[in-house]
Amino acid sequence: MAQAGKREGNSARPSGGRTSKPRNDARVSGSSPEVKPSTVALSSKLESRRGPVKVQLNTWVLASTEARLKWLVKNRQFTVTSVVDVALQELLDRYDVPPADPDGRIREQ
Repeated sequence: MAQAGKREGNSARPSGGRTSKPRNDARVSGSSPEVKPSTVALSSKLESRRGPVKVQLNTWVLASTEARLKWLVKNRQFTVTSVVDVALQELLDRYDVPPADPDGRIREQ
């Protein structure tokens, strides 16, 4: 049944707003956080790993291409990054584009 009368104000929310719970994990200013030895070991392992330099590439593709890419990623356990990189490398090789060094520079020939 339709609501009789006019609703006052802009909010559809009942008055009173949200209540916030006090946080128990608040840090005391001036104190140093504890660092566990396992965390330090893990951080050193992560920092020492260096792969090839990567740059962000944004582009638009056909919806059908996206569907096929999603299928490949889901069913063959590839990543979007690896699929795009391999496909572009094959295209660039086919058209004899000179290779670039690890920092992304192409030497003039």
